[in-house]
Amino acid sequence: MVFGIGLEWLPVSGWGDLPGDKILPAITLGSGYAAFLARLSRGGMLEVMSQDYIRTARAKGLPEWVVVLKHGLRGGLIPVVAFLGPAFAGLLSGSFVVETIFQIPGLGRFYVQAAFNRDYTMILGTTVFFAALIILFNLLSDIIAVWINPKLRHQIQEGR
Repeated sequence: MVFGIGLEWLPVSGWGDLPGDKILPAITLGSGYAAFLARLSRGGMLEVMSQDYIRTARAKGLPEWVVVLKHGLRGGLIPVVAFLGPAFAGLLSGSFVVETIFQIPGLGRFYVQAAFNRDYTMILGTTVFFAALIILFNLLSDIIAVWINPKLRHQIQEGR
């Protein structure tokens, strides 16, 4: 409201060639997830940086940036990666609302129009497409979590 209507810096609807057309929808769609991901990252990193293997890496004389990037991030980002699959699902479902509010021509807006027009074929096809995307993002999130976390890798290899 402030930047679009009050100050008139950014357009409040439409999807043109200007980069400013994409700022408000992107902020609307991503701000809630950005805050939650920042808290998850911070919490995960604080927990990992107090572990024994981090103290051991520091005691070996490794530079602090190596300790943080190589050892800390690998364990600290596991909760973030686990959240990314459902977060992408939320972004997809939130795009319906954002596309309708900002009048962006996208699949979510066509889905809403199909619901109003009772176009059941379009509704079914779009639902199957979004369901496949959600399953794909959750699968990718799980694969990356196993790749990052050595404990999960060993559990899978042992058959637990």
